[in-house]
Amino acid sequence: MYQFESAQPFKPRRSLINHSRTAVGAVAIVAVAVLGTACGGKTGSPAATSTSVDQQPAGQQSAGHSGASQPSGKQKQSTVRTIGKTGWFEGFDITVDKATVVPDELGGGKLTIDLTYKNTTTDNKTLSTNSYLQVGGSVDEAASFDNPAVPGKGSATGKITTSIHSLDNAEHWLDTVAVVFGQASDNQTTIPLDASGKVASVQPRTLNITGTLVQDQTTIQITGATLQPSYTKNEHGKMELALHVKIIGGAGISEGGLNIFEDYFTVKTPDGALVVADGRGTINELLDRNQTIDNPKNNAIFVVPSPGTGTYVLTYNASKEAGVVAPTLSFTVS
Repeated sequence: MYQFESAQPFKPRRSLINHSRTAVGAVAIVAVAVLGTACGGKTGSPAATSTSVDQQPAGQQSAGHSGASQPSGKQKQSTVRTIGKTGWFEGFDITVDKATVVPDELGGGKLTIDLTYKNTTTDNKTLSTNSYLQVGGSVDEAASFDNPAVPGKGSATGKITTSIHSLDNAEHWLDTVAVVFGQASDNQTTIPLDASGKVASVQPRTLNITGTLVQDQTTIQITGATLQPSYTKNEHGKMELALHVKIIGGAGISEGGLNIFEDYFTVKTPDGALVVADGRGTINELLDRNQTIDNPKNNAIFVVPSPGTGTYVLTYNASKEAGVVAPTLSFTVS
């Protein structure tokens, strides 16, 4: 309800009218000045692989007005960067798909990295915890890795998350981040989030190596091979040369069968060293007469110096008797 004062005789106030005109003029000048500042300000364009998303909810007042505001100069928008880089570790093709930075109201934020793990083996596997997030050259001890169980020859997605204490520019901050698998004493894989950064990783190779070795009632056929870095801890500079072994039994094998083990296989390396097949490629078969065993897991694995190239001589010897001549197979890895 409005209340009105009693009517009074009207008296014009010239000085008040003049002051009102002056005030209106001042407001107009201020408005022009504000518009001029806004038009002359700099606008930053995100990188080609990144997008920024305004995180200010609809209806919320911007900083400088009443209501919550963020510290001056801090990041105020989410940033999503497409990475699309792949490295190899422990039998996985690991692709870093994208990185998302979401700022918070305290001037920091949260980083989420999305990855895809492709299991290249026939076993169900989970990547080990031998990995870390590197930020600005230092290890981020607070980073959390979500490594999924992946079926043999299958794929699954995972995430890495961490908190950001202070965030001024998400694009520049992301350029300092890398995902690292393995320690300095291991064969590492490093995948940088910087668009111009190169992946440091050695891709496993499939080798076209075939041959046959015959000893008494046993025939060994080498039907293929692979060469990859050793992902065993503290084997930096070592490679794993794996030869797939197909085993065929003869008609003269005695009743009860014949045992075949991985240590029946040795290689002479290009530098002249003699290396026995490693237990990580376990071969443990009982071979009956006229039987063929072609188990995809039967690989004679040799740990050899990097890069693993050169001429090798493979020997198969199931006999423990002295003076027995064992068959050999020479092959070259280039």
